[in-house]
Amino acid sequence: MKTKANNENRLGLGHFMVWKSSEVSAAWVNLIILSYLSIYASDTLGLNVGLVGTILLVSKIIDAVTDVFAGILIDNTRTKLGKGRPYEICIVGMTICTVLLFSGSAQWSNLTKILWVSFMYMLVYSIFSTLRSTAQNVYTLRHFKYNRTLIEKQASYGGVFVMVFSIAASVLFPILMGKLATGEAGWTKLVLIFMVPATLIGVLRFIFCKEEVEDSADTVKKVSLPEIMSLFKNNKYVWIYGFICLAYNIITNLAVGSYYFTYIIGDISKAGLLPVVSIVILPIMLIFPALIKKFGSMGKMVFVLSWISVIGFAICFFANDNLVLLMLGQVLGNLGIMPVMYFGALFIMDICEYNESIGLPRMESCSGIVAGFATKSGGAIGSWITGIMLMLGGYISSVAGEVVEQPASALMMIRVDFSVIPMILSLLIGLACLAFSKLENKLEAIRTADSQ
Repeated sequence: MKTKANNENRLGLGHFMVWKSSEVSAAWVNLIILSYLSIYASDTLGLNVGLVGTILLVSKIIDAVTDVFAGILIDNTRTKLGKGRPYEICIVGMTICTVLLFSGSAQWSNLTKILWVSFMYMLVYSIFSTLRSTAQNVYTLRHFKYNRTLIEKQASYGGVFVMVFSIAASVLFPILMGKLATGEAGWTKLVLIFMVPATLIGVLRFIFCKEEVEDSADTVKKVSLPEIMSLFKNNKYVWIYGFICLAYNIITNLAVGSYYFTYIIGDISKAGLLPVVSIVILPIMLIFPALIKKFGSMGKMVFVLSWISVIGFAICFFANDNLVLLMLGQVLGNLGIMPVMYFGALFIMDICEYNESIGLPRMESCSGIVAGFATKSGGAIGSWITGIMLMLGGYISSVAGEVVEQPASALMMIRVDFSVIPMILSLLIGLACLAFSKLENKLEAIRTADSQ
């Protein structure tokens, strides 16, 4: 009998916390940029809201293209530190460039402001985040020795851990934003308050967590372009997972919450209440591994939960300025799509296993190229949708300190962007996950046959 000390499925607390440290830092970067960059650019720098959405769209398209090259680079990386681990240090670049991104000036010309926002945004996402996120699944699989139980545990329990820190940041940021972000210098100070600790926390994984799997003959061999093209042609589940990432990231990159609380609720500081209520989701996240077993596959679990999201986002639309209904709707809305965020390594693990079953190399990094491209494209589309919808609604941009009254058409567009768009996409995520569950069932049959 295995003891607790040598149980291969045991995830120690210290090990667990260090491993998730990098994700806490990345979550803070994403929270600040995805939630507040648009309103910072439109209401502090004075850029047209439609132009801001277009800037982010173009930047994300470039960002998505770099994912293809990052996947090839990482699958062909051979260093003493490992295959995915060297790229973990990119978290430092992400945090530094986030500070610089929010250090622009309304006194600059429009061209200078556009170039500054575009360049810093692309440094964060097209370079540093792309390399780190593309290497993430490789690093995870190799650090945990392809142990599915450990990967499920760190994803579920880690989701709670990261969410606690994200909630804390989500609560504090809008409160401090209301007090500090009254001008350009205030924004820089505000972002520094979060990014200095994020940098210190973010390097812990790189320092202490090694890759535990050594390269085999298959992984030492360089992945060729024809093999990558064969992957895209013969493994349809790459595309299904890509669509799931696309839809999920459109939802999370709409960045309309700051507009909603500023103009519908009338108080941006109350935006911190939503993450607090999300605490009720935490116990459910702890039982995700058990739910996966109950439903028979991860895909089927997400399909069922996605209907809860549909109901939740529908409640958000009718809530209008009712905070109680709005918080209830947001909790239900986020519940169904949350597993997509935390179980990426399991999706990729199944795709890689299927690659082997059809005679291809595992291609742990390249198997995530489509998902990475879709993730960045989803971010671009989400930002663009918000910018275009508000522009069509007649949204009035302003500079720091200027008070404007938005037209009713703009307020309606904010409500639709906040609720109806996520509702439709949540349903599509559920249907795509149901399609992906066919692969999970197929692989389970293969494993059963191999064990007999």
